[in-house]
This record gives sequence, structure tokens and C-alpha cells, in this order.
Amino acid sequence: MFQLDPADAAPPWAHFEHLPLGLQAGCRLRRSRDGRAVADWFGCELASAFQPIVEPISRQVMGWEAFLRVQGSRDRQLSPWRLFSSAADDYRLMGLDRLCRTLHLLNALQVGAPPRLFLNVHGRLLAAVTDDHGKAFRRVVDTLAVDPRGLVIETPLAASEQLDLLEFVLGNYRRHGFQVAVNVDSVAQWERLVRVIQPDFVKLDSRLLGHPAFGPGLADLLARRGPPQVILTHQEGPGSPGTHGATWRQGYAYGYPATMPPRGREIAPHR
Repeated sequence: MFQLDPADAAPPWAHFEHLPLGLQAGCRLRRSRDGRAVADWFGCELASAFQPIVEPISRQVMGWEAFLRVQGSRDRQLSPWRLFSSAADDYRLMGLDRLCRTLHLLNALQVGAPPRLFLNVHGRLLAAVTDDHGKAFRRVVDTLAVDPRGLVIETPLAASEQLDLLEFVLGNYRRHGFQVAVNVDSVAQWERLVRVIQPDFVKLDSRLLGHPAFGPGLADLLARRGPPQVILTHQEGPGSPGTHGATWRQGYAYGYPATMPPRGREIAPHR
């Protein structure tokens, strides 16, 4: 569970209250007028959005995935991927990636102790960092007095083809106490990752379920009990593919990304 470390009495919102309300030199994080944390990155304003991951019958929320929202000059909305591609060198990319994860963590903490928080790592960052991936972010987590076991580091689908690199990176995050999640697009890829990486969560795009790469072997994988837990994504409406034995769901049918996650552990049915 994503929660405060009981050994530390410092509430995380104490750090939030010290953020400035306006732009200040040398400080990328600040508070917005509506009570959120935002970040500034070379003229762009960065904000958080959170989408629930839900048990479909009870509507119980098990976690939230954090997404980046980017506003450029003249209130123009930009793609986060365009922002990351503009990072000319690895050092700047690392700074942007860690800033985004810190921003999401601060915003999630404003609702107290939300469920697990899924935080994406940009694919290019996996190869950019050659040593201790998780150390810098663990320092942030410790400063905010958060239990790292409730934070899930999620890698993109493209990274799942780089098995050696993924094993090194996710193994490092695990040694720092984080959980890990991978995305897959075939039964063969799933089996390789579970055997080598042993992720806590596997994410599967429901739009791929009819693809031959998922054939009859998928039912056998989903029937297995124990880790990894399976999250079926892109469940966008009543016509979404069936449950296929996956424990958790994510998509518009269960909740749109919102700037602040609600305080409750359940969500209302999608209308």
C-alpha cells in the first residue's frame, strides 16, 4: 500500500506547503492557485493526472497510474512525448524524468494515503542511466516519508524487447524497495519477462486480445494464481473485450484521468 512510513512523523504535505506559489529562480516545483503541485520546465508547465486501476465487480480501486500533462506558451497543450524528445542530452532527460515522478508523488500525497501509485519511466532513460537507477528517486521518497513498496515503476512496451537492460534496470529499482510493472504484446514475451524479470504486475492492452500472438496460451497464463498480477488496459466502454481472467482493469470504462484522485477507494460506475 502506498502510504506514509510509520517510522517517520513528518507528514508529506508539510513539504508541499513550502513550495512557492509563483515562479522562483532555481525552483522548478511550485503550488498552483487551485491547490496542486505544478512544475516548470523551460517555459512549459507540467501537471499531473491520475487514472484508476480497478477491480471490475466491486469497483474497488487498487492503484492509480500517473500521467503527465504539459502546457506550453499561449496555453497550448503539448504531448508529453514531444517534451521528452526535446531533451537534447541524457543529463537533461534524467532531470525531466525525475522531476515528473516527484511532481506526481507530491500531488498523489495531497489526498492522504492513496492506493498504489504507478509511475512511468521513459524508455530512453533506461539506456541513458548506466549505474544506480533507483537511488536518486529513493532519496526523494525517503524525504517525503513514503513507503516505497506502494510505488510501482512501470516500463513502456518497447522496453520489453530489451530483456538484459530491463533486468538490470528493474532489478535496481527493486533493490531500492519499489515494485515493478511491465507491458507485453504476446504470450511469448510474457513468458520471457515473467521468467527473467519476475514483475509484480503485467499490463496487457485489451485491444490486442484477438491477435494471433495471444492465441490459446493466454488463457493458461491468466489461469495461474500468484504473481504477477494482471492489469487489462484500454477498457474504453461497454463494448470492451471480456475479462479473460485478468484481475484488474484500466480504461475510460472505469475512470478518466483526473487532476487529483478522489479520497475514496471506490469509484462510481462509468455513465
